[in-house]
Amino acid sequence: MTDELQIALWIVLAVIVYVVTNVWRYARKSKEQWQAVDKSKLKVWDDDDGS
Repeated sequence: MTDELQIALWIVLAVIVYVVTNVWRYARKSKEQWQAVDKSKLKVWDDDDGS
């Protein structure tokens, strides 16, 4: 494998790891925020027919 290809693959791998880590971190933060919400104050929509 050439050095250029190996460097390119390492860069692609680093970007993938970076993206997956950020998605996981934001998903965890979102879940924590949703758990902290006072759900009794959520608006109930009249036009919500379930379809």
